[in-house]
Amino acid sequence: MKYFVTAFFALCIAGSVIADDHSENLVFEPRQDSAPMTLTSIHLNKGGGVITAVGDMGEYGRVYTTYTLTADPGGLQGTVLGEGRGAMEDGTFASGSGSGSYYREGTTFTMHILFKISDGTQNLDKIVFDAATGEVTHDVYIVM
Repeated sequence: MKYFVTAFFALCIAGSVIADDHSENLVFEPRQDSAPMTLTSIHLNKGGGVITAVGDMGEYGRVYTTYTLTADPGGLQGTVLGEGRGAMEDGTFASGSGSGSYYREGTTFTMHILFKISDGTQNLDKIVFDAATGEVTHDVYIVM
């Protein structure tokens, strides 16, 4: 009986915590239009590889990016580290770095990276690379 009463109170407390929404939901707003990137190089190694690309990315100006992929066993997914530097028309630079994960379907790699930007903001970026065509797109969402 003692265990039943303890379990009952634990469930009641857990239910009230779940029902009581004290936390805020994350919101992802597009920061800019989808940016096509130009693939500049691919360096392969036994455990993954490095992809570099360049493109014009709205408020970040001309952006140079590096994505370092490390494959999990099986090679269909893994982790990714991202670095980016943007040269803006006013002569300033923005920079960002982050980590995330990727998965591969056929020849298409989809990466999701949480970037910390030099101005203190955070972005969730979705990068899609098609190895068959060489196309790279980069979508940026503000994390709020």
